[in-house]
Amino acid sequence: MSATDTRVILFMGKGGVGKTTIAAGSALLAAEAGERVAVTSTDPAHSLGDALGRSIGSSPMQITPGCHAQQLSGRERLEDSWNEVGGWLRRAFAWAGLDELEAQELTLLPGLEELFALAEVAALAASGRFDTVMVDCAPTAETLRLLTLPEVLGFYLDRFDSQRSLRKTAGDALRRLGDLPIADAQLARATRRLTDELAAVNSLLSADQTSVRLVLTPDRVVIAEARRTQTALSLHGFNTDAVIVNRLLPDGLTDQFTKDWRTAQLARLSDVRSGFGGVDTLVAEMAASEPIGPDALVSLSRGLYEDRAPSAVLGRSQAMVVLTGAEGPELHLPLPQADKAQVDLWAGDGEVHLTVGDHHRNLVLPGALAALEVAGASFVDDVLVVRFR
Repeated sequence: MSATDTRVILFMGKGGVGKTTIAAGSALLAAEAGERVAVTSTDPAHSLGDALGRSIGSSPMQITPGCHAQQLSGRERLEDSWNEVGGWLRRAFAWAGLDELEAQELTLLPGLEELFALAEVAALAASGRFDTVMVDCAPTAETLRLLTLPEVLGFYLDRFDSQRSLRKTAGDALRRLGDLPIADAQLARATRRLTDELAAVNSLLSADQTSVRLVLTPDRVVIAEARRTQTALSLHGFNTDAVIVNRLLPDGLTDQFTKDWRTAQLARLSDVRSGFGGVDTLVAEMAASEPIGPDALVSLSRGLYEDRAPSAVLGRSQAMVVLTGAEGPELHLPLPQADKAQVDLWAGDGEVHLTVGDHHRNLVLPGALAALEVAGASFVDDVLVVRFR
C-alpha cells in the first residue's frame, strides 16, 4: 500500500475545541468496524494519551483491536535529515564570525521539528500497516504554517539543487581565496534526500484520500476563525470534507440559562450549516461528563457520525480548475469566506502571486497559461476568477 492509498484525515481547529477527543473517538469507532487505524498527534500539548486514558509514546501502540495511537515527535527525523545541511550552515556562519551558539540558533528554522513530524505521518501512511491515519493537529495557526512549509521549503531546496554546477564553479574559485566552507557533493545528496522527504509530504497532503476536518464549537469567535481557516486551506489546495460542531448543549434542559444558551448555539449552528460552502456539518452534543477512555470516546463518536463511516470521504470542497471563458482561458480558485478587500494578486514569470489576508501562495501556472498575460480578475460566488489573454 502506498501513502496515496491510505486514507489520511487531519483534524484542525482552534485550541480547546476538542480536536483530540474527536480524532481519538473517530479512530476507535473506525477500528470497531474492522479497519486498521492509527491516530497520531502533532500537537505539542501531548494530550492524545490523556484523552485515551493511556500513556503513549513515539511508536504506534495498540489501544484496542485495530486501533493504534502515537504521539509524534519529529526530533529524531529532524536530526537525521537536517544534520548535514544544518552542519554546513553552522560552519558557514562560524566562518562569517558568529559564535557557536548563535550559529546553532540560526540553523534551526522555526517549525522544522513539526515539519518532520509531518514527514513521520507520510512514512506511517506509506508503511502499509494501516488503512487510515487520523491526525490530531496543533492549533490552527501553527498547523496552517506547517501545512504550507513543505511547498515553500521544497521550492528553495529545488533552487539550491538546480544551481549545483554554479556552486561547483564558485566553490573552486572561493577555495583559492580562503577557508569558506563550500557546499560539496555530500551536502547536495543530503539536500536531495531532504527535498524527496518534502515531496513525499506534499504528495500525501495533495492526495485524493487526504482531507481536513474542521472542528469548532458553536461560538462566534471560534466560527470566525474556522471560516478564515477554510479560506486558507482552499488557497493552498487542501480538501475540507466536513465541519464538526462540538459541544452543542443537548435538548431537554430545564433551567432558563442553559436553554437560552442552547438557543443561541442553534442559531450559530444554522450559520455553520449554510456558511461553509456546502461542506457537510456533523454535530457532537456535550456529554454529561468529560469523555475519557475508549468506551466514552466511541459513544461520543457514534452520536457524531450516526450512519456515516468515520473514515469515509464525507465531501469535497471545490478545487482550482482552468476553464475556457468567453474571452479566453480562466483560472478558477475557490476562496470561501474570503474578504475581497484583503485579496491581492499579481502575475509574472509563469506564476500567480496571491495574498489573502495573512496567507500567501505562489501558484505555478500550467504551460498553457504561463505564456499568457493576466487580463483581469474578479470574484464570482466566492470563486476568484483570473482571466488570461
